[in-house]
Amino acid sequence: MSKDFVYIDTDAALADFCARLEGANYCAIDTEFVRESTYYAELALIQIGSGEHFGCIDPLAIDDFSPFAALLVKPGLLKVFHSCSQDLEILYQKFAAVPSPVFDTQLAAAVLGYSHQISYADLVQQVCGVSLDKKHTRANWMRRPLSADELDYAMDDVRYLLVVYEHLDEGLRSSRRASWLQRDLRALTDPAKYEVDLAQLWKRLKGVQKLKGEGLQIASDLCRWREALAQKQNRPRRWIAKDDALIQIARLKPASMADLASIPELPEKTVRRHGSELLEIVVHAAEVDPSQWPNLDKHVQLTKQQLALGDCLMALCRLIADENDISLATLALRKDIDNLILSPNSSRLTQGWRFDMAGEKLLHFIHGESTISVIDDKLQLEPR
Repeated sequence: MSKDFVYIDTDAALADFCARLEGANYCAIDTEFVRESTYYAELALIQIGSGEHFGCIDPLAIDDFSPFAALLVKPGLLKVFHSCSQDLEILYQKFAAVPSPVFDTQLAAAVLGYSHQISYADLVQQVCGVSLDKKHTRANWMRRPLSADELDYAMDDVRYLLVVYEHLDEGLRSSRRASWLQRDLRALTDPAKYEVDLAQLWKRLKGVQKLKGEGLQIASDLCRWREALAQKQNRPRRWIAKDDALIQIARLKPASMADLASIPELPEKTVRRHGSELLEIVVHAAEVDPSQWPNLDKHVQLTKQQLALGDCLMALCRLIADENDISLATLALRKDIDNLILSPNSSRLTQGWRFDMAGEKLLHFIHGESTISVIDDKLQLEPR
């Protein structure tokens, strides 16, 4: 077991450690959290390292996080994560600011030819030649005290992350692909990415496609109600009401407590505690102007000609992926191609590094500005 880090469980120790990072240009960050019984993730550990300084922060023991919060948004300090969306969401919820600027090693690995959505352990194995121990993957990180072995295990998530970052950064520079990531990385720091869009919650309901008209309005209002209550009580959405219960209320439009009680998917205690609110939601939905009701997205079927075009574009994507030594799945899925044909702005191929690598070329082909030819049994994309 290595002990190359400090365990930080006082305000003074946190302030001292953050001061030690004052001159650093980049640092690696990872978090451990628990979310099984709460709406908001419970932050259990924060691992951070830069150069010779590594720290394991105990957020359950710290009161004054201001030095650390300042580091998270320090412009001159690059924060390195692996598959960072969850970490950024949790840190945003905790500190009311998204860490910035950031670097995501999973994202960087994708444009350098590593396997699609490569795991941290696999990336460490390939870059560092180290096989990470998995014996504490199910540890209870909220328990105190944590064993020295558990803490050392947690710190591996930043020890090797620095080495991985340096390797990938060099690869990006030497291949001149660093600029491809900039839009994607900036998008990760947009606070809107981590806010709940109340108006769109109903679209995530399992079975919502069975509803229409007023039923969709009821479903939307029920989702807003559940979300507000889950946030207020800090409980998972499913503990307030499961999706199938909301769908049944929206479908049956109950008018009385007896009607609610007859819905098998709705527990008796939920009817008892929230029945009057649920009935009010149903009544309110009937009062909304039908022109304001939500609408399901219309499924557009591609024509035979568009399907054929999609096949051509997919072949071009395979060619481009091979030329750039990345996997086809990393570059584009068939749904990305279909979206490019039907609604270009909704396709990942018109965003970030995918546009730089492939999207622009595909659009030129769609608009007749280039053609496909075969030379020596190989596809070639050539200007018209």
